Amino acid sequence: MSFRIVFAALVVAASLFTARAFAASALENPQPNAIESGITAISGWYCPAAAITIQIDNNPPVSVPYGSERGDAASLCGGALKTGFSYLFNWNTLAVGPHTLKAFADGVQFASITVNVVTLGAEFLTSKSGEYWLSNFPDYGKRTRITWQQSKQNFVVSSTDTQVAKIDGTYIGSITTNNTGCTTPANNGGPRYELNQFTVVVSAQSVLTMRGDNNNGACEFVGQAQYTTSGGHIVVPAGDFACSNGLKGTWAADRVVFDSAAMIGDLTVKYTTGETCTSVGRIGAARYQ
Repeated sequence: MSFRIVFAALVVAASLFTARAFAASALENPQPNAIESGITAISGWYCPAAAITIQIDNNPPVSVPYGSERGDAASLCGGALKTGFSYLFNWNTLAVGPHTLKAFADGVQFASITVNVVTLGAEFLTSKSGEYWLSNFPDYGKRTRITWQQSKQNFVVSSTDTQVAKIDGTYIGSITTNNTGCTTPANNGGPRYELNQFTVVVSAQSVLTMRGDNNNGACEFVGQAQYTTSGGHIVVPAGDFACSNGLKGTWAADRVVFDSAAMIGDLTVKYTTGETCTSVGRIGAARYQ
């Protein structure tokens, strides 16, 4: 066998070994481009290795505990079980912004990701408390309470229930707007406001209908509601409206929040019939029933 053939065979074998090494490993936490804060575990699995180290940016590599049982990865590791690694790390020790995390098995790199660190301005925040309800999370009609936990320097899920405030109802309040581009110059400017009784209904198909009645007549806004998981507010990317005085147009809302006491929201209204104004404003109303 010639030297060239032997060398080529060795190159192929080395490439196969490298591919297998990369396939038989995983840096599971954190994920690429994840947002990290507080104290969490850097974890994953690798098979086989004598030692696992990690490196953040250009800081010295750190040895991490290796050898925990990972039955879920055994089929990829030839039946080996003790292939897991985990290292508890306080992300608050890093500067806010992007950082590079690399993982090595016996000195050979097998993973490299970027994470984005956000902190509360302290390496270990003490004597603080707080909690918040996330409505319509993890599913619409449910809510989750998150509570600050000092030992983890983060919020944790502390309870769940189905006591989400209904959206349908009657509200008493006002809309404030600032108008631009009106055909009638006197209609430009702001802030302008009007008192209304709002009747809100959401259909089974998530179509939101909001009717506002006042001494000058009524306007009805209709649009497809999209429910978010960040606090349970609603967005309406696009909708139509019509008023009893002949005004018509389109509208959108990038935030409407409903709770047991009130609703608030940010609206953009564009008149297409009877006027040409673009109105940017806010709605706020107390729940009547």
